[in-house]
Amino acid sequence: MSSPDDPAIADTCAGRRQTTELGPVAESYDQLHRIDLLGEARAARGVPEGTYDSTVCAVLQASEVGLLNLARLASRTQARVLAGDIPAASRYGQWAVGFHRLLRRLGTVAFAARSVFGAAGSDGTAAVSISESAGYAAYVDALRGLEDAAKGSLLAAAPETVRSTIATRSIDDPLYRLLHGIRTACHDATKWESDLTAVPIGVCRGTDELISAETLARAVAATELNSGTLHGEFVALHQIPEILCAEANDHLEVAIRAIRAAELSRAAQHLAACRWLLDPVVEAQRVMAEHLATGEYHGFRTNLGPASGTHSLSIKQHMFRDLFKHMWNGLEDWLTSLGGSSLEETVQDIDARRHDDPQAWLRHTVVDQAFQLHSAHQQWRHEHLHMPRNCLGSGGTKSMIGIPDGPQAVYKMRDAANAQHSLAAIHQARRTNLANAVPDSPLAKLITDPSSLDSELMRVVGEATREYFPQVQEQSYQPFRSGAAERNP
Repeated sequence: MSSPDDPAIADTCAGRRQTTELGPVAESYDQLHRIDLLGEARAARGVPEGTYDSTVCAVLQASEVGLLNLARLASRTQARVLAGDIPAASRYGQWAVGFHRLLRRLGTVAFAARSVFGAAGSDGTAAVSISESAGYAAYVDALRGLEDAAKGSLLAAAPETVRSTIATRSIDDPLYRLLHGIRTACHDATKWESDLTAVPIGVCRGTDELISAETLARAVAATELNSGTLHGEFVALHQIPEILCAEANDHLEVAIRAIRAAELSRAAQHLAACRWLLDPVVEAQRVMAEHLATGEYHGFRTNLGPASGTHSLSIKQHMFRDLFKHMWNGLEDWLTSLGGSSLEETVQDIDARRHDDPQAWLRHTVVDQAFQLHSAHQQWRHEHLHMPRNCLGSGGTKSMIGIPDGPQAVYKMRDAANAQHSLAAIHQARRTNLANAVPDSPLAKLITDPSSLDSELMRVVGEATREYFPQVQEQSYQPFRSGAAERNP
């Protein structure tokens, strides 16, 4: 593993881009995840922003990124099977299961969009299917190669071993895990394909043209270092959320303006769309938490450059800062305008009278969808904490942008978000707890005790990181400076 002082890294002062033996070092978050190409694909969709059609496009674009990565994983699995390296093949196979699970969530979003917007019954709509995309074709070809290799090297060459493994072994056996992963992935594929087939849309364009498949393929290919790392998968699990969060931001902006204008049905519709879009964003974090090992992450960390998630304009600045603030401020202003003697009385009256008439139900629905959306935000923040916990640990290990004690920095950001005035006030009025833990519970006391297994593992992770990957501590502070204006609906 190279350090920043390694001669394998070129001197950027000499006008050359930094590289390691694995490949180039990203100069920014945007460069690492090719936000420019994702933005180019988004701009070329040719549909109005914050609409049903734009949601379908975003879902299909995120699915295309997932499929291109599944094709890459299938090829890697095939190569390992042919080489007789079953443990490595099973590892790639489990990553594939995670991406299939993510595609399942994307299929659910496509269905939810049809339900929320009522698009299935629209006049004159066309239909679009993921099976018509280049990424889908690439995955089918790669899967066919994997199947041929597995049937030849496993089922035909060692049928007794396969039968015995299936009958007598469990998930801790690499061969069983590989076979189990293949059959799990195949079953999941039939579901997401169904959900992403013949999806109604209001434009008559081919799938590849609609989603800018060639541009997305460039964005995925640009993230590849070599087949020995999981760098590409790490990037993909950021690219997919970037695509979806950009779409969610558009819907949230529409919802904020609708709340201000008391257009309650429109506000509820777009809040629901925003919440559904965040579901696979949360799942992407979970896939990474479950499959990326500490050492695997640090194996390519230098190549990530100063690419902390806090450098994301779409997620960190626009969604979790700008629009988050405007939504909750706008919601409090609207609730106050209803004329109750207090915010608490107004919120509780809305819930108590929700079945009295259609307008009462609409008011309740808007409040409920806002709470549902914040629950999705909370889920994302919880899953996002796995990365610093699993890969940095405690004891002062620096984050990717040089902040001392990465996990504590993320905990503080989460708690600061929940301290936002309007958010806290409305939750208090609805008697809904914003805390992320129950500090006095027996379980919380057991887990958070300094001598607990979790605390000890956090300490060991921190020590191991600083010992085995000392270049981590050499990272200087890299604050996020953006010239982008505040997103102000």
